Amino acid sequence: MQHTNTVEKLPTSRETRNRTSGTPRILLCLDRSELSETILSYAVTLTRAVAGSLTLMHVVESPCDASSNVHDVLVWELKRHKARQYLDQLLKRIGNLDVPATLQIGEGKAAEQILGFIRQNPVDFVILSSHGTHGLAEWSLSSTAAKVVGRTHSSFIIVPATPMYQHAGMETSIRRILVPLDDSLASQACLPIAIRIARHKDAELILMHAIEPATFTHLPGMSRTDLKIVDDASNILESTARKYFNQIAERLRNDGLRVSVVIEPNSNPIALISKTITDMDVDFIAMSAHGSSGSEEYPLARTSAHMASHTPVPLLIVQDLEKEKIAKALIRRRYDRVPSRNSKPVTEETG
Repeated sequence: MQHTNTVEKLPTSRETRNRTSGTPRILLCLDRSELSETILSYAVTLTRAVAGSLTLMHVVESPCDASSNVHDVLVWELKRHKARQYLDQLLKRIGNLDVPATLQIGEGKAAEQILGFIRQNPVDFVILSSHGTHGLAEWSLSSTAAKVVGRTHSSFIIVPATPMYQHAGMETSIRRILVPLDDSLASQACLPIAIRIARHKDAELILMHAIEPATFTHLPGMSRTDLKIVDDASNILESTARKYFNQIAERLRNDGLRVSVVIEPNSNPIALISKTITDMDVDFIAMSAHGSSGSEEYPLARTSAHMASHTPVPLLIVQDLEKEKIAKALIRRRYDRVPSRNSKPVTEETG
């Protein structure tokens, strides 16, 4: 898709709300570890920013032996009681923040229960920590987080489970939000949510665009004339991109937002994201799942999939494909399976 000299109409907050069919529903996945609780403040922030409702979910792991006896029932009831106490304590911590919340308790394998709940309920956002009960490991994501991220139909937030993201307060401080964009409208699917979070937290938006280098320029046989044509084309792309994204930034500034623009020619998007995070002290990222790739084979494209596994700061990925298309892709790859027979249905508790 080529850049144009006019800025496409950005989705408004009301249009974004309509896409979620009413009040946005946010699912917060917790496993009673200190690491997983690093995400609580981000859940509150997102819920308030989008005027949504929050669901706190905890899954009690089932024993490998699925046989049912009195001892198993007593153990399950004890675990369920402790889980309910834990979630009740979190509800009290949320306190009077005017955040509607409910509780969900499931039994079985965590990833299966979370994905099963998402498939059966209108969940718009999933929030989870990169690691949980078993702590930080050599893997970039825990097995549960990796399964949910790779198979969910919903948008999601991944929060790195490191001490710097543990907060005493119920809302985190977000100062600068990086928004990586390409030359497609699909990449702008994340903008309405990023704008609402920026307004809520009085944060600066940083619109970033990487102009990837032309290929084959280092192969023998390219004449100087051909190389000059490639260079001229690159300069035109850079000039057009700067004009296009500066127009978007100016519109947002006119709406009272603080906005910066980063355009880098001959740059890899993943490398530029990493560099911008460091250079501009970014503490939150909002990006779309696919953008110009438009691929319907996976829930995430190459750049978003890499960031989901390796992000150094909390990351929001907004799904820019219809859920039906993602569901078909997951079924083709045999990812969209029902919970195992050792799992029990999730039970809903009111807050």
